[in-house]
Amino acid sequence: MNILIPTDFSPQVDFALILARKIAAKIPTNIELLNVIQCRTEARVGANGQIEVEEDSVQGYLQAQYQAAQKGFAMYDLSVFEQANTLVEFGPLSDTIVARAEQGNFDLIIMGTKGAYGLKELFSGSETQHVVRHSKAPILSLMCDRSDLEIEDILLVHDILDEDATLPRAVKMLIEAFGAKLHILNKQDAKNDVLTDAVFQAFLEREHLQKVDAHFYKDKIDERAIIGFDQMHKIDLIMISAHMRSGLSQLFHPELAEKLVNHMHKPLITFHI
Repeated sequence: MNILIPTDFSPQVDFALILARKIAAKIPTNIELLNVIQCRTEARVGANGQIEVEEDSVQGYLQAQYQAAQKGFAMYDLSVFEQANTLVEFGPLSDTIVARAEQGNFDLIIMGTKGAYGLKELFSGSETQHVVRHSKAPILSLMCDRSDLEIEDILLVHDILDEDATLPRAVKMLIEAFGAKLHILNKQDAKNDVLTDAVFQAFLEREHLQKVDAHFYKDKIDERAIIGFDQMHKIDLIMISAHMRSGLSQLFHPELAEKLVNHMHKPLITFHI
């Protein structure tokens, strides 16, 4: 599995690395640590390690940030991974992360986050939320230290009644590698229970899933329903699909997955359908 971890060298990144090491203990894993130095002008690292930038006035600042990043990378123990790479890029934070994930063909992005609440969530949101909104690669986000985490029960919130429903490669790899019990939460087809069961069985066969419990809700599945399910079943990891959005819809119709990224303290994987 190829994993990208954006880092600003905060404690939240340490939390992300803890989960990456747990994955590496189950699946051969290559990792890249990406530090994004935010700037509004084009910049790059020259062959001699010097920052080349159009605006000379910011060259010294960017050079200092680049050198600090190299020292930060040296703090991490990456010995458990098959291969480890570090990279510094320049530009807007979330856009640069999304672009790098696509360019590098990463299976998974792991991001520690502080979440977002109130006015911050309404007007700006967290950086992780913005990556979730635009990334084609699944994102595993978490807010706190999960050193003691044992992944035994996974909740999947996904529209399996769509006949084309599928799961990303990374999601299937994680389910299989940890041998966890999978709980699938889905809105029930109120008109046809037989069809619901048939489509569900076809989904399990198509995705080669075992140890699965299905839970069909007649009501809308919202944040409260997921939190309540988690409390009843002691879920270790939540996986939820989301729709890619743009324009005004992303401001006035927030995705359930984005809300959970900002509020959920359990490890959460979001992926697009």
